[in-house]
Amino acid sequence: MRLQLITIFCFLYFFTQAQEKPVTTKEKKVLNKSEVDFLLSYYHQEGNNSAVTGGSGTEKLSDYVSSIIVTVPTKPKREFTLEHTMSYYTSASSDNINPTTISSASSDNLVHKVNLTEVYKDTARNSQAGFKLGGTHQNNFGGFSLGTFYSKQSENKNREFKVQASYTLDKWALYYHISKLYPYELKGQGRLVSTDKRYSYNLSFAYKQILTPRIQTQLAGELIYQYGLLSTPFHRVYFKDPQQTMAKLEKLPGHRLRVPLTFRLNYYAFDWLLVRSMYRYYTDTYGLEAHTVNLELPFKITNFFSLYPFTNYHTQTAIRYFKGYKKHVLTEKFYTSDYDLSTLWSIEYGGGFYYSPVNNIFYFKKGRNFALKKWEMRYAYYKRSTGLHASIITTHFGFIF
Repeated sequence: MRLQLITIFCFLYFFTQAQEKPVTTKEKKVLNKSEVDFLLSYYHQEGNNSAVTGGSGTEKLSDYVSSIIVTVPTKPKREFTLEHTMSYYTSASSDNINPTTISSASSDNLVHKVNLTEVYKDTARNSQAGFKLGGTHQNNFGGFSLGTFYSKQSENKNREFKVQASYTLDKWALYYHISKLYPYELKGQGRLVSTDKRYSYNLSFAYKQILTPRIQTQLAGELIYQYGLLSTPFHRVYFKDPQQTMAKLEKLPGHRLRVPLTFRLNYYAFDWLLVRSMYRYYTDTYGLEAHTVNLELPFKITNFFSLYPFTNYHTQTAIRYFKGYKKHVLTEKFYTSDYDLSTLWSIEYGGGFYYSPVNNIFYFKKGRNFALKKWEMRYAYYKRSTGLHASIITTHFGFIF
């Protein structure tokens, strides 16, 4: 948390100084207020199909996440957003990378993610363009990403088209922390994978359409191409062949094309009820095919307070390289016992509330310099056919200054 606050204060100081550069009186008046969003969440799961121990064993995991998102307009048509997410998780599953210790270094981990976005708004053309820069760091893994996007609305603002492109490089610390990443019984056998990098290229589009005053739709699609190390270097696979008693590392093809397609429909049934629905179809070259349906029903209790129940149902087929614990044979070229890639169905349901009065919730300073603008909280319970179940609770505070 201390690192997050230092990062945010440095960001605010830098861009506050930038705003003090000479601008016209007109420009100063039209600047939007800066915003700070603070999110906290707690996630806990239980299950008995851990990929770390070959598809059999505890999946117990707890994850504590905090995020700070700061949006600062530096000019009437330009704004910057800095997002810092810090995740601390404890995992009995990961601890089994080396079960010979009482508690190995892999039993808990701290993950930092930082993203910086610049957006330029052209109000005369009803368009926006921007760039994104991001990074991820944890004990044994790091990543770097960059991207760009462009969107344009029609003159009557009933239609909008957006296109995005991004590149991501992820790198495992395989050749520096072998004892942490490889299962302990495979340590000392040299390089067990050909590369420690994963490259991802993403191209996506989204088209929004207001059909009637009560109906809004969106169609979105992505093309995601990945190559490099697409398996996880500490996932074990056990074979049913009696001559192969020792586990091997999970092995998957080094190329993968992923295609998700999403359709959304929002229907304003009444002044006090909005129906949000979503359907997503997914397929990839590993052979996985999935269908997801989501429904959310925000009820407006007052003009500034809403309650919303929601549910999500997901079903998928297994990739062609998946088999359970001790089901693989040695003649197979690729193999995994990760139940995330198995045939399964899952259901998630829960609810939340959203509170955002017109005059803000309260002010921290006289003169309305710093105020709490909104507060949201939600809870979800997740269950899937493999036996895994989880709960997550999230709260979100939005400030303006």
